[in-house]
Amino acid sequence: MRIELTLQDLTRVRLAPESDPLAELVSSLQILQRRDAGSALFNRWRHRVRLGLAESASVLLWLCRPYAPIPAFLVPDTDEGGLEAGLAEIARTDPVCLKSALRNAPVNRELPAWAAGLPDGDTAGLPKLVQAMQDYFELSLAPGWEPARAQVDADRGMRAQLLLHDGVDAVLASLRPLVRWASPVLEIGDGIVGSCGTGGAGLTLSPTYFAVCPVIVPASGKASVRLLYPSVRQAAPSTGYGRDVRRSPDTALADLLGPTRAATLAVLAVGCSTSELAARLGVTASAASKHTTVLRRAGLITTERDRNAVLHSLTPLGTALLGA
Repeated sequence: MRIELTLQDLTRVRLAPESDPLAELVSSLQILQRRDAGSALFNRWRHRVRLGLAESASVLLWLCRPYAPIPAFLVPDTDEGGLEAGLAEIARTDPVCLKSALRNAPVNRELPAWAAGLPDGDTAGLPKLVQAMQDYFELSLAPGWEPARAQVDADRGMRAQLLLHDGVDAVLASLRPLVRWASPVLEIGDGIVGSCGTGGAGLTLSPTYFAVCPVIVPASGKASVRLLYPSVRQAAPSTGYGRDVRRSPDTALADLLGPTRAATLAVLAVGCSTSELAARLGVTASAASKHTTVLRRAGLITTERDRNAVLHSLTPLGTALLGA
C-alpha cells in the first residue's frame, strides 16, 4: 500500500493524542484471524478469546479482515476519545458513509439477518453492531487494558520527542522497516496492493498494541488517514493478556544478550535512529552506538544512513530471535 503525502499533508502529520480503544479493537480482530509468525506473541490471548466469542463476533471478523484496510466508520475520529464516545459515533454513521466504507467488503451469505443490509447502507443493524463491539472489548481487551495502554503511551512519547527535536521526516523514517518513507511516498509492507489518498487531510500516526504490521484506516469526511503501527514492545511487558510460553521470552533474551542489548533489540523491532534508541534506553548516544555495533556484527540488525540520521532495523535473524 502506498500513501502519497502532499506538502499540505506533511504540515498535518500528527501523533494520536491518546490510546484509541477502537483502533486496538479492530487491530485485535485482525490478529485473531492471522496465523503468521509475527502474531505468535498473541497465541495464548487468541486461544482465550476464541473460547468466549459470541455469535455476533462473526460480523466483526468479517468487517476486520486481516491484510485489508479497516472500514473508516469503525474507528471514528472523535473529539472526546474513549470507547463510549467512539461507539456512540459509530451508532450515528449515516447510510452514505456506511455504504462507501463497505463497498469492497466480500459477500458473506452467512451473516445474521441484522447485519446483512450493512453493505447496502442499511443502518438498522448499527445498534447491534455497537453492542457486539462493546461485548468483544470486555472479553478481549478490558482484562489487560491499562498495561497495554502504558506501552502505547511510551511509544507515543518517544515519537513525540523525535518529532520535537528532528521533525516530521525523522518520525516517518523511524517507522522502518515496516513502513518505508521516501518523500513524498509512504510504502506500507502489509501485502496490500494499491494506493490510499489523503485528500489533503493529513496523516495521524497511532501506535497500537494489537498490531504486528501497519494497518491503514482510510480518510473519512474531514478526518485524516490513520496509520496504525505496532508500538515498541517494552523490555519486560506485563499486559495481562498472557503469553504462549512457560517463561517470558524477554527474560530469556536478557539472559542471552544482557538486559540492555535485549532491550535494544526490542526497541529496534520497529526501527529507529541512534539518538532515538539512546533516548528510549536512557543511555548516551555513544553507548547506544556500541550496542548497535555488537548486534550488527552478530547479524541481528542492519544499519543505513538516511540524510542526517543513522537508522537501525532488525534482520530476519533478529526478528526470529526476538519472537522466539
